[in-house]
Amino acid sequence: MRLLITLAAASSLAALPAAAAPAKSSAPAKPAAASQSSAPEQNAVLYLKVLISGLQSDQVEQPVKGALVGCIYGASLGKITEAMDKLIADNPGKVSRDNPTQLLSAMLAVCGYKPEGGAAKTTPTPAPAPQPKGR
Repeated sequence: MRLLITLAAASSLAALPAAAAPAKSSAPAKPAAASQSSAPEQNAVLYLKVLISGLQSDQVEQPVKGALVGCIYGASLGKITEAMDKLIADNPGKVSRDNPTQLLSAMLAVCGYKPEGGAAKTTPTPAPAPQPKGR
């Protein structure tokens, strides 16, 4: 009896994507470029993935993780993306969007993190947070 219930549930789940697919219309399809994100948005997604990977990595030290959290907390992803794009444009050949380690290092530089004497310091120095308006 349980096998029958399991099979029925599995078959209904298998049919779910087909039921959720939008109906085909006779309207002309949108150009592929219109459905894709812009370059800054794609870069922002990449930088956010790098930041999250850094936070989840066992190889990244706690002060560095603190600096990353402080950076995303104190500045918008848009501002971080602008700064990262500028840093990459200003340093051709030194920072590649294809190398997550270089991107993480660049992000730490953008965030204002500086290890003390080449070793990670115990108190990260993230970029100053913008002052709240209206206070």
